[in-house]
Amino acid sequence: MDRRDFLKSTGAAAAASTLAVGQSFAADHQTSTPTPAINRGIRQLRLALPWADGFAGPADWANRLARSIALLGQGHLEVSLQYSADDGLAAVQKGDADLFFGDLNAHSGQHRAFSFFSGLPGECGLPPRLLNTWLTAGGGHELWDELGAEANIKPLLSAHTGPTSYLMASKRIETVSALAEHKMQINGLGGDVARGLGLEPVNMAPAQIADAIANGGLLAAECGGAIASYAIGLTRSAPYFAGTSINRNGIALALAINLPFWESLQDSEQAVLTAAAASEFNQSLAEEEAHRHLLHPAPDVEYIWPIAQELDHTIRQIADAVVAHVAGSDAITRRINYSFNAFRRSARHSESFIG
Repeated sequence: MDRRDFLKSTGAAAAASTLAVGQSFAADHQTSTPTPAINRGIRQLRLALPWADGFAGPADWANRLARSIALLGQGHLEVSLQYSADDGLAAVQKGDADLFFGDLNAHSGQHRAFSFFSGLPGECGLPPRLLNTWLTAGGGHELWDELGAEANIKPLLSAHTGPTSYLMASKRIETVSALAEHKMQINGLGGDVARGLGLEPVNMAPAQIADAIANGGLLAAECGGAIASYAIGLTRSAPYFAGTSINRNGIALALAINLPFWESLQDSEQAVLTAAAASEFNQSLAEEEAHRHLLHPAPDVEYIWPIAQELDHTIRQIADAVVAHVAGSDAITRRINYSFNAFRRSARHSESFIG
């Protein structure tokens, strides 16, 4: 979805502000001096992301994140964006890029314990603000850093698709058994849940998902909240709503930094990246909360699957089994699972817990 269409559709001042930041960042680079950055004492950071330039939503979050890094760095840091990166995370791990912005769940071959930090399926996960609390004050980030070190990255929570996720489809489904042999787009352990429902999970580039649904290659997709779903065109190509979802607490997006590069930074430069990521997390979440009902109003009854209640119960059961299986897979995952669930049990006593 082009950012101009997004702006017209929402008519929201907050979205306009977001887009203006991204456009300002692009303008800065178009008019920058050709003097080599190294001669000006400037660090050049290469940020890879899966979304195409011009997409509203997550691509704008990446633009604003890059702008924040440059501003907070007071002229000592510059960020160039590498759009539509086929596997930006792998590029960062190899040192071909410095930063990756996106869902760590979306990359095959990564440790399955990353799902605890990106979002667990069913009722196993945490709402976004409580996920942030576990990371910052509950011991979660130390475990995330340890897991990230095995993958040669330093992870930072940098955005979130919001506390509501939407499973959208191209047609009405009358029974759970009718899901068999269809394909759907979903990331992380949610793919295992989809497989348990009889679906075949696939992982496509964001720009390809809407077309794949329109031409029959996919039955459904779950890509997070209202902004992310609208940005890739799901509301046009997939007008039917499952009435429930798999990754129902949304998707956390990370800023993954090449670990040797992170360790080469000065303390002040590390602080800049940390502060910019924290700011973008709060801003992206606020925008999702502000635009959710504008971009995804409640659908008419005929556009909601009649199996919603049965499907919801089945998703919960399969998700519990999937997460329990992964939780015991190795020592680090067992420690992550113990910390996560100890915090989650404690959070159940908080009025802010939703789930």
